[in-house]
Amino acid sequence: DRILPSPLWWSYLSAPHRLAATAMPLSKDDVSGIETVAHYTHDEDQAYLMLYGEGVFETIPIEADYTVGDMKLWLNFHKGKDPAEYDLVGPKGCWKMGAGSEVLGDEVVISEVMGERFENKWLMQLSLFPKKKSEASGQWESTFETIEEWVPPPPEEAWDEEDDDEEKWKKDVEKSEADN
Repeated sequence: DRILPSPLWWSYLSAPHRLAATAMPLSKDDVSGIETVAHYTHDEDQAYLMLYGEGVFETIPIEADYTVGDMKLWLNFHKGKDPAEYDLVGPKGCWKMGAGSEVLGDEVVISEVMGERFENKWLMQLSLFPKKKSEASGQWESTFETIEEWVPPPPEEAWDEEDDDEEKWKKDVEKSEADN
């Protein structure tokens, strides 16, 4: 007869605040087995992360202890991306509507910055931003500028009657295409 720990013990171990202390970097063997999914659909049992930018547009399954560094290893193994040449950008602090964006360090645990998006298994995204090589130092430097928190306007201020003007929209699209 084995006595199993209470469910509270397991929830404590899996709580996001514990993950940073217990996260183990993935190995090349680990990332070699992480395959992309063709079409994302909500899955109550599995969290998915979209990696987007710099010629990459992939969605992969992730676990609670995966770090930004693990994603860079995945990108290097599967896409040949040199981590020195790009930043991975995600929510500033913890995800919420209008949280802002910042470059995430390799040690950042994705589930911690995604918060409820990870907990609810909603599709998450990290964006690849290119770095540029400094002519003076030869070092790769970030091109991303942190975006501070913003609050969307209330619905009554975010829409006006001109938004329903399809003819005006078509003209704006034509003008935009002609300018490009």
